[in-house]
Amino acid sequence: MRLRDFGLWNGINEVIVITKGEKLNTAPIGIIVENEDGLNAKAKLYASHTRQNLEKGSFFIANIIRDPIIFAISTFEDLSEEFFESLSPPVIKGSLAYCEFEVKLNGLYADLRLLNGKIIRNELRAVNRGFNAVIEALIYATRLKMNPKLAEKIRECYEIIEKCGGEKEKEAMEIIKERIGIR
Repeated sequence: MRLRDFGLWNGINEVIVITKGEKLNTAPIGIIVENEDGLNAKAKLYASHTRQNLEKGSFFIANIIRDPIIFAISTFEDLSEEFFESLSPPVIKGSLAYCEFEVKLNGLYADLRLLNGKIIRNELRAVNRGFNAVIEALIYATRLKMNPKLAEKIRECYEIIEKCGGEKEKEAMEIIKERIGIR
């Protein structure tokens, strides 16, 4: 068992992480992998419900998923139980795999060690520039309050989504527009 077995390759891998506080917390997180053949990774965690839950000893389960709508919704709110195919372990509908990690907080970072996981679906899919633009737009959206100039970058992502994305990517774009108010 190694990170690459679950689709986590060298670089930053965008996943939906689930932790537990009063309720399940879902959030897109970039897992940073330096050795895809190993078990260790890290994630940068700012002040958030995710970090608070981990400080209290919550599990850290990464869902590997390719649904831009799930990324869009979970950026702005926690997913309700209707989005899950399993609650034990918490697995979001449509996830390709999930991984549970041991977590040690280290300043702004969480040091992660792969404990176990499961591949649920083997799906082939080519890179879709529209999906990638959704992820970029969401990253910019989470930083927009700190840097209002990112609004222009979000609009550039919209253009790519409109040109290259499918139905789901365009629906995710509408969620982003609604939540941040940028057209």
